Amino acid sequence: KAPVRQDDLKMISGGGSGLGKQLQDAGIVSYAQIAALTDAEITVLETNVIKFRGRIKRDNWIGQATQLVAQ
Repeated sequence: KAPVRQDDLKMISGGGSGLGKQLQDAGIVSYAQIAALTDAEITVLETNVIKFRGRIKRDNWIGQATQLVAQ
């Protein structure tokens, strides 16, 4: 299995350095991982990591990450 590329998660609007660290601790290190999040995974992240329900969809993290992957 190829290693996952680590991206600068601070490029996602609505995420800062502290949130980037929390995502990394949860195993999220790339734009591709964010772009592929399922509704169930979003619920778990927002409940256990971000502690802010609705943030991922409100700030369109999946759309942002999809664009960043394409660059």
